[in-house]
Amino acid sequence: MIKEEQIKMIAETLLPGFIPKDRDEKELTFHFTVPPGQSFKVFFERKNSSEWNWKGYEPEEN
Repeated sequence: MIKEEQIKMIAETLLPGFIPKDRDEKELTFHFTVPPGQSFKVFFERKNSSEWNWKGYEPEEN
């Protein structure tokens, strides 16, 4: 099983491709899969700035 630190690192690397165009959005969620088939739903939030902050994740069933 992948550790949370690794999931966070992968999610932060992918984050720029998922940033919404609407600058008023405060929450961001996306899914990704790590071979050989572990999928995760990750959550970010933004408070009063343009910086997205890690909020957490949950494993997805394949």
